[in-house]
Amino acid sequence: MFDAKTGILCSKCDAKLTSGQLNHAAVFSSIKLAKLAEKDQEISKFTLVGSHKVDDDYILFLRTSDIITIRSNPAIVQKFAGEFNANIWFVEAEGTDRRFMENLFYPLRVLNMNLIWLPDGNKLTRVIVNQESVKRSSMPLDVEKIRKVAKAVKKIELIVEFETQSN
Repeated sequence: MFDAKTGILCSKCDAKLTSGQLNHAAVFSSIKLAKLAEKDQEISKFTLVGSHKVDDDYILFLRTSDIITIRSNPAIVQKFAGEFNANIWFVEAEGTDRRFMENLFYPLRVLNMNLIWLPDGNKLTRVIVNQESVKRSSMPLDVEKIRKVAKAVKKIELIVEFETQSN
């Protein structure tokens, strides 16, 4: 926390950065989170577990309880976007690959997710998204960006399909 508040890494954290245990996105995100925490009591309770940068977007890995808080208070999302001056993706640090994909597609509803094994031994992950939730969403869906984030962060090759859920 001291490193994040001062913006200067201690020798231990600097060694982690040099060895690859820590990445530049995590250091940058920690500093930004510390600034937000100074201004907002709710954000001060958040725990940043990790961070990645894909293009100009930041993917922040937080505790599940932090994600719930963020989703229940859209103003927090705006605070993060303002501080980072970038698009922010919030994902659960302790989540499965399915939860990771649900976080990337949020607020859209993921109906199904399964693996497709190719003859060459590679695998693809197929995600089926509720087409009605896409129509109702006020946020634009950027499937290519989601594919890029999934590949960069979790090495998931993604196929996205849309389906109308029948009751």
